[in-house]
Amino acid sequence: LIVINFLIRLWKSYGCEVIINTADISTKEGCQQLISDAAKLGPVGGIFNLAVILRDGTFANQNESHFLECFSPKAIATKYLDELSRIFCNQLEHFVVFSSVSCGHGNAGQTNYGMANSIMERIIECRNRDGFPAKAIQWGAVGEVGLVADMAEDKIDVEIGGTLQQRISSCIQELDNLLSSKDPIVSSMVVAEKRTGRSGNENIVDAVMNIMGIRDLKTVSLGTTLSEMGMDSLMAVEIKQTLERDFELILSPQDLRQLTFQKLQEFVEANEKENNDGKK
Repeated sequence: LIVINFLIRLWKSYGCEVIINTADISTKEGCQQLISDAAKLGPVGGIFNLAVILRDGTFANQNESHFLECFSPKAIATKYLDELSRIFCNQLEHFVVFSSVSCGHGNAGQTNYGMANSIMERIIECRNRDGFPAKAIQWGAVGEVGLVADMAEDKIDVEIGGTLQQRISSCIQELDNLLSSKDPIVSSMVVAEKRTGRSGNENIVDAVMNIMGIRDLKTVSLGTTLSEMGMDSLMAVEIKQTLERDFELILSPQDLRQLTFQKLQEFVEANEKENNDGKK
């Protein structure tokens, strides 16, 4: 909120008129009000939908309400903004929605989020075929702000869905290129390098601790499952990828939810014993 207030003051110092509209864009009436209020200032030149609500969970734990919550600011709002802008925004130059690599590549625990983004992209494709401004941008992990930044410790790269955090300055720089592209659906991401396996002692426990944001193993119960410690779907995906890629440990989603640090330590000990036996 402090940053937003600072930006508003900055824009106003440049002579810009800034209005914060709190209309409910998940309803057609709310979208109509938003466009109507904007049109009072002048012709609407751009519509950007950056909204997001996450209700992560395995598919078995999802319900209709969680899907609707994810759909509201993305799929539903974009549908209404599309319909109304075709009628009332005849000078529109940009109609842009922010999508995600979780839509293009999938992400465990985010079926509803991925589907909401996918619906937005289909609307964008339809607008493009009809000759209207249309652009969907699939972003990877974005650093410094937002949802992923909250998961990261200072100066530690968090890998999500095979992507590293892209700096805001890089996102803004790429935005000009993406908006100029003729393709209706584009993407920007920092692809994580595929690393060779680590030594067993670098080690699997430390790797999971870093992802979970645990600094001292003494502060947790070794027998408590990662799920009980608060592992969310983004952490689960990163842990699963790390175990498979760096330690050749393949776990089912159920096994991952039941994983404990005690089991990880047992894996390290078994790995060390195997290495020592091989040297004899």
